[in-house]
Amino acid sequence: MKKYGVIGTIDPVYIGIDQSYTGFAITAYLRGDYYTTVYKSPKRGVDRLLDLQSHLREQLHDFKIIDVAMEGYAFGSQMSNMLGELGGMVKMTLKDDFDIYPIIVPPTSLKKYVTGKGNTQKNQMLMHVFKNYGVEFDDDNAADSYALAHLVSGEGTLAYQKQVYDKLQDPDYREK
Repeated sequence: MKKYGVIGTIDPVYIGIDQSYTGFAITAYLRGDYYTTVYKSPKRGVDRLLDLQSHLREQLHDFKIIDVAMEGYAFGSQMSNMLGELGGMVKMTLKDDFDIYPIIVPPTSLKKYVTGKGNTQKNQMLMHVFKNYGVEFDDDNAADSYALAHLVSGEGTLAYQKQVYDKLQDPDYREK
């Protein structure tokens, strides 16, 4: 498991989750301080879902969570059924364990929040996260989870960041 940054567990935090089978990334964020993990489960099938659920619970249990954003589904993905199961597990865990309904951020909205364009290539996100926030990652899932946590915090100062944040306040983006 890769870990980036340091943040204490005393203060309330915003959480960003980029749920992926190849690198399940979670960021806890508060006013520029952050803690990010990327976990790659060695298991398969239902055992992998249970392993990722255990990881999610373990990473979040010490934090007082203000709000959560998770990346929405990429339509047309070859693994859409598996990603749906993974996303459902995350949503159920957040509701059951933390009584939180996450904001679901479409991939194009996350890209627009970070780069100003909704059609930016995924590999460009690493560079833009570094340019915008001065935070360097070598894993795109980590960069996405950081950006999701920053987005849900409402700290965006650029016009396009405020526009994306305001749009996502619509209850249609809150999973209930």
